[in-house]
Amino acid sequence: MNEPRLLTEHDLPWLIFLCKKRYSNRYDSSTTETWFRNIVLKSPLTFYATRTENAFQISMLSVMPWTPAEPECIVVFACADSGKGWQIIRLLRDSIAWARRRRCTIWRLSSDTDAEMVAIGKRLGAIEISPRYCIYF
Repeated sequence: MNEPRLLTEHDLPWLIFLCKKRYSNRYDSSTTETWFRNIVLKSPLTFYATRTENAFQISMLSVMPWTPAEPECIVVFACADSGKGWQIIRLLRDSIAWARRRRCTIWRLSSDTDAEMVAIGKRLGAIEISPRYCIYF
């Protein structure tokens, strides 16, 4: 399975296994399963979820109420097995192509984990944007 293919409900055990392996003990597999089954899979016009043998990504269309004719694509979830990070590049390129087909005006990638996305973003031709602010509780 070298080419990206759509994630299905049958991929859920693998997805959960990979996330438990790669994420901290804060990872909530139950909530992820519910979200994937009831939101992602049931909204194919909004979500684009693909995988390779050792990685997956889930992208989402977002529309701002003040610019409804300018949809954005946001990568909301990306994960690869140890040593297989290169597979993410293929999946993200596919996500970019999907965003173009959906006539998005912007494609966004960020990480709220310890995973460093700078090299991946640069390899994809993305530019770094700032500022980005948050308050941790």
